[in-house]
Amino acid sequence: MGAVNAPTPEQTAREREEARWRVFRLIQQIQAAEPGAGDMVRSIGEDAERRGWDEVARAAIFGGAVEVWFQGKDDLAGAFGNLIERSIEDGDPLLLAVGLAMRSEQGMIENDPVAAATGEVDLARAVVLVEQASDEPLEHITAHTACGIAFASRWLFELSDEQYAAALEVGASAPPGSLDFLLAPVAFNRIELQVGWAAMLRQLGEQEGARERSDAWPALAAAAQRYELPEVWQAELEAFGLLFGAITGQDVADEARSRLKSLASLPVNSPRPPGLLMLAAAIADFDAGRPLDSASVEAAVEAVDPSAYAQVYDLALFLAAEVEASTGSAAGLRYARRQLAQHWASRLSSLGAMRSRIEAERLSSERELLHRHANLDDLTGIGNRRALEGYLADLELRRVPTVALILIDVDAFKDINDQNGHIAGDAVLVGIARLLERNIRSSDLAVRLGGDEFAVVLADTDLESAHERARSFLAHVHEQGVGEAAPGVVVSLSAGVAAGAPASIAEMRAEADIALYRAKAAGGRSALPTEQWSGRASSA
Repeated sequence: MGAVNAPTPEQTAREREEARWRVFRLIQQIQAAEPGAGDMVRSIGEDAERRGWDEVARAAIFGGAVEVWFQGKDDLAGAFGNLIERSIEDGDPLLLAVGLAMRSEQGMIENDPVAAATGEVDLARAVVLVEQASDEPLEHITAHTACGIAFASRWLFELSDEQYAAALEVGASAPPGSLDFLLAPVAFNRIELQVGWAAMLRQLGEQEGARERSDAWPALAAAAQRYELPEVWQAELEAFGLLFGAITGQDVADEARSRLKSLASLPVNSPRPPGLLMLAAAIADFDAGRPLDSASVEAAVEAVDPSAYAQVYDLALFLAAEVEASTGSAAGLRYARRQLAQHWASRLSSLGAMRSRIEAERLSSERELLHRHANLDDLTGIGNRRALEGYLADLELRRVPTVALILIDVDAFKDINDQNGHIAGDAVLVGIARLLERNIRSSDLAVRLGGDEFAVVLADTDLESAHERARSFLAHVHEQGVGEAAPGVVVSLSAGVAAGAPASIAEMRAEADIALYRAKAAGGRSALPTEQWSGRASSA
């Protein structure tokens, strides 16, 4: 049997990207309750973990959280926590924003005041993370959408609309049709938002505001029609348009009833369009002064799905109160209007508070970003020399008695650059940085000192333990490479180790340097016994 050729770097990169896109498509299928979608996401995620495809693995964790959400399972907090924790660990601001936004919405759905208040902090942070993130369309659109949904659950229609509009703007720069599976639901969500918003304004008697929402309908509907929508969605859009007309005083009763009769021919039955159409006809009849009995109104109330259209359902109840008031006592209607006015005033207060919270988060994030950038290596994203100085100063303040220093250098790094190009060389450095970060404790620090030289400082660690950690780092690279960021590039490392008090870092650095260069002179890690690259313990 002939030899099987290893995939080229281009083939591997393409397979990796296809896996990421497939996960996001499967997440849409999970939301549509398609059997097996969750299992496929888990399978892709397990394969991605084995191959070091971090962004694919994170997407699969997101898919798992979505599955927990839509299946109504109990461990929502754990699912969101996994996504948030992994996104922080990997430095992924967009999926971190998704996790925070989803967690913020959970508190509203569960009607938990404490969780809802905490969620406001999460949501403000999510918005700013999305604003500052690089443009990865799949994750970017998803993050904007998650924020939009979370704002809508708080009646913060203005902020929700901004997020949906931003998601569609990101998608506008993608190749035509490539992101329709994400953008079609966003366009649909944006229309749903306008309908709910207009329904609330109709109850408040603010016809001008309702008309503004209705005026946006033609453009939003046209935008949604750019995507290939299921037939039942098309029917729902038509029902939205007629409900908009009824809310703003148009007599659409006959058209709504005619459309209601034609729904029987739809291949996919949905209870949503009939409820919208029945309510549109009832509102039009009432506003036109035509007889409207309580049974007809009650039928419209029963036909509207409150879980899908909370504000529209409230409008149906409000119409029932209006009909009741027109034939007798108006006490119920007066009470409803008073309660709604109070809720609306609270909404406006929450809107202002959220805008202020987002602005404060922006300012805080800018300061944090400036500080972080001053202490991070531009290429690898791990700490730099300034970060090392600050870390050691903090250890001294905390009176940590002993630290270990591991200096790590890439063998023949110039040859890697010369033979494979500087892009491959950079990928090697990034891969090493990720390896170090993933294999140190939260109390330790990994930094890039410059060029191909790295350092790891281990708090409260003696020389023997540091030797074991260094052996682990070098063995991992020797046996597994630095991931598929630089496929086909053979990498080996040399290291030197020393230990002592934080204040003696200069002496430790000198001793570890000697051990490191002794290792390199002997041919690098793979040809060198441990004792030749182990530095002495420096004095305090």
